[in-house]
Amino acid sequence: MHPFLRYLSVALASALLATYAALWLVGPAPLERHTATIPPLLIDQGEGLVIFGGWHTVEGYDQGVTNGVQIICSRERQTCLEAYASVLYHDSGEDLEAQAYDYEVTTWDEQRLLAIDKDGMGECLDRILSVDLVGEGATLEWRPGEGKCEGDTGKAVLVGDPL
Repeated sequence: MHPFLRYLSVALASALLATYAALWLVGPAPLERHTATIPPLLIDQGEGLVIFGGWHTVEGYDQGVTNGVQIICSRERQTCLEAYASVLYHDSGEDLEAQAYDYEVTTWDEQRLLAIDKDGMGECLDRILSVDLVGEGATLEWRPGEGKCEGDTGKAVLVGDPL
């Protein structure tokens, strides 16, 4: 690693730690009771497609997390990349998890976009993204892919907090 990048990484980590410690010393209760906000729902069509919001599970197992997503789709490459972050609240605190999913677009017309990330969840669960470009909504489904695969199935809808 380049020495400059090493120093920059140490400086950023130190600044983050110092900020957290200062905030905790000033008032530990607000940090412990922090409530996450889901990004506002946004589906922006230009040369590609940009989506912000969070997934709300409507079928299948709900992990009980607050999450936020950003999805960027490229018409030229026929791909979508989803950045997913979630906060899990439990008795001893909170955990932050981040993941990325890489979709291949199968349909992209005036009405909708349909994309799939084969084996995107674990070893054999497919993740299917469906975006209603007219009604400006999106759904996510997960189910076992091809072959002898067993796993949870479910569905989530895209939601967002108001500005």
